[in-house]
Amino acid sequence: MEAFREQIKQSTAHRNELVEVVLGVLRDQNASNRERMEAATWLADRGFGKPTVNAVSQAPGIGDFTIVIGDHDARVLSELSAPIETRST
Repeated sequence: MEAFREQIKQSTAHRNELVEVVLGVLRDQNASNRERMEAATWLADRGFGKPTVNAVSQAPGIGDFTIVIGDHDARVLSELSAPIETRST
């Protein structure tokens, strides 16, 4: 695999040619939005690294929440969040 990578680097002016091709797609006003977005994603992934998301620590606003509208709704919500065997009928 390493030999293949080296061949690609040498054959494409050490990847500069590949980057220029992808930049050409990104800047091409006649390219579809999908093609331009794929080019932008390719460049961003290689320039900045693929994004990673840790759902617990990096996703603000994600978690348990309850919306209460009046006393009746609060009772219904607490019933729904209770284990099935303890719910009133």
